[in-house]
Amino acid sequence: MWIAEFSQQAGLSVATVRFYVRSGLLQPKTGLAGGTRPYLEFSPRDLRLVAAIRAGQAMGMSLAEIQLLMNERRAGGRGRMLQAMLARRDRLRQQQKELAAMLRFVDAKIAWLQAGAPGVPPEPPKIGTRSPEAGRGLRP
Repeated sequence: MWIAEFSQQAGLSVATVRFYVRSGLLQPKTGLAGGTRPYLEFSPRDLRLVAAIRAGQAMGMSLAEIQLLMNERRAGGRGRMLQAMLARRDRLRQQQKELAAMLRFVDAKIAWLQAGAPGVPPEPPKIGTRSPEAGRGLRP
């Protein structure tokens, strides 16, 4: 599929697709369909890569980290990817705890406000205090 159809199916702008190609995140085939200017030919595999890129970003990974992992996978390696996934899982668990604490605070604050805000307001949770190991990402 050509870039316009691919960008639509991937839910990305054409500019973002081109950026991903320039940065090496996507490596579509090139063809000379009807002229001398090379056309990018995307496949369902490229759609899966976009899904993986988005998942990485949703987990808090930078595009540089994602690129590093993709390059390792293309080279047949798994060690760095495993290390990154273990660190990411630890960070997501920490974020889950922080979100649960924030939700408890919001619920308490709502209850306090609904009761007419009597007395001392609920104490907000301490967020961002984590061990040095938590969130240690993959840095080149």
